[in-house]
Amino acid sequence: MLFEFEDRYALFDVTPVDNQFIQEYLPSARGEDVRVYLYGLMRCYHPEADMSLTQMARDLSLPEEEILRAYRYWERKGLVRRVSDNPVSYRYVSVRQRVLSSGEDFQLDPEYEAFADSLYGVFSHGRRLHGSEIRTCYEWVEDLSLPPEAVLMLLRHMESVEGPKFTIASAQKLALQMAQEHVSTVEEAEAFLSRDQAVYQGTRNVLRRLGIHVAPSEDQLALYRKWVQDWGFTPQAVEEACADTAKGTPSMGYLNGILEKLRERGQPGTALDGGDVLRAREENDHLRKVLQALGGGSLSDETVAWYRRVRATYPEEMILLAARECSRRNGRLEDVEKMLDSWCKKGILSVAEAEKYVRGFNAQTEFLTELRNLWGLKSGLGTRGRDLLSKWENQLGFSREVILLCAESAAGTARPMSYLDKVLQTYAEKGIRTRAQVLAERQHAESTSSAPRPGKTVIAQQYAQRNYSGPEESVEDVLRRMEGGLSGHAGGTAEGSAAGAAGTAAKE
Repeated sequence: MLFEFEDRYALFDVTPVDNQFIQEYLPSARGEDVRVYLYGLMRCYHPEADMSLTQMARDLSLPEEEILRAYRYWERKGLVRRVSDNPVSYRYVSVRQRVLSSGEDFQLDPEYEAFADSLYGVFSHGRRLHGSEIRTCYEWVEDLSLPPEAVLMLLRHMESVEGPKFTIASAQKLALQMAQEHVSTVEEAEAFLSRDQAVYQGTRNVLRRLGIHVAPSEDQLALYRKWVQDWGFTPQAVEEACADTAKGTPSMGYLNGILEKLRERGQPGTALDGGDVLRAREENDHLRKVLQALGGGSLSDETVAWYRRVRATYPEEMILLAARECSRRNGRLEDVEKMLDSWCKKGILSVAEAEKYVRGFNAQTEFLTELRNLWGLKSGLGTRGRDLLSKWENQLGFSREVILLCAESAAGTARPMSYLDKVLQTYAEKGIRTRAQVLAERQHAESTSSAPRPGKTVIAQQYAQRNYSGPEESVEDVLRRMEGGLSGHAGGTAEGSAAGAAGTAAKE
């Protein structure tokens, strides 16, 4: 060769571009398409020996797939011809020659042209796709391997759910999802779009329940799709869960948090229906009552897990009853379970049995408090008082009316419980058990002066008084007492070991 340009000549030279290209082809082309076309045109005027698809992609900072896509576009426009596939090579056609030619020498892509023609009648509201919109839709056929018929169905579907002004970008998201699910036939496309129609309608229903009257956004559709398709909620379950958003600001995000917690508590891999949501709501409401009975607290993963574990064994009302009893003594959540277990060990498994047992236990507590007040004691009678009361009622057979009558004689003594215990044992040995018999025995004793006067201080009683009544019962004391139980828990009277009570009295 006699003549050639310097290596850097192309950098300072110019590349001619036909005005017809600018006016007729540039407006409808994407920016990447124009970049690829102009760069290739420049290399036609200033070729490089080592030019390749990889080098071109590096120079333009574009993926190789994007460059090939652009050349397929210009090939369909008749401005380039594919010369070879390996290596990839294209030949540029003069724009003026392309315009002036009859077209016989420039065979366009017949499949693309047929597809483009089919798009003109796809919409029922007169919308027409042009330029880059047609090209994008055809890329779903070429790049995503969707059947052309499936793409047409997709466009009709978008018009039906979003109206004629839907964007191609939103349709492309759905096309990508179809490709991810490997939709390859018209039948599969029908099934997919039918399911998506349900997603769109379901999302609209949810928005209405939340008081949001706008068309669903892509993010909102994605959320609903996740709830129904990925998490396994039925549409009825999602709508039912909307009621729980009334406690805050209704929104799709708030609803997502509610459904996520329901999903975590459910069985993995199982569908969650409206009944599951209702049961979870009832469970939460009852747990709130339990926490309120204990003096406060909020729902958390820990408290819900505790409640679900306890609820698997005990009825709801029984748990609430135990919570109320524990609250009397500043008990905590774990004390509720301990109390329930103590009832279970006694065979108390129903709400009716538990209520009867608690009534008896509390009645016993009230009676012991009455005795303490009668004697002017500053602290409670504790577990020993319950044991002795059980002995007097169950072993010796005294009514509380008679016990209270006899308790008057123990007032002012150093150890009123022990004193009363000896009085009642003496009466029992004599067969004295009724109020009339006690009063008659007192009159007889006074008349014969054979018995000490009630409340009289004798020499044997002149010692430093000790407090045998014990402190007020804590939750632990009550639980231990309940573990021992009340005799005939359904009858509400206290039971105890007669031998144990007698032995305690003997020690004193």
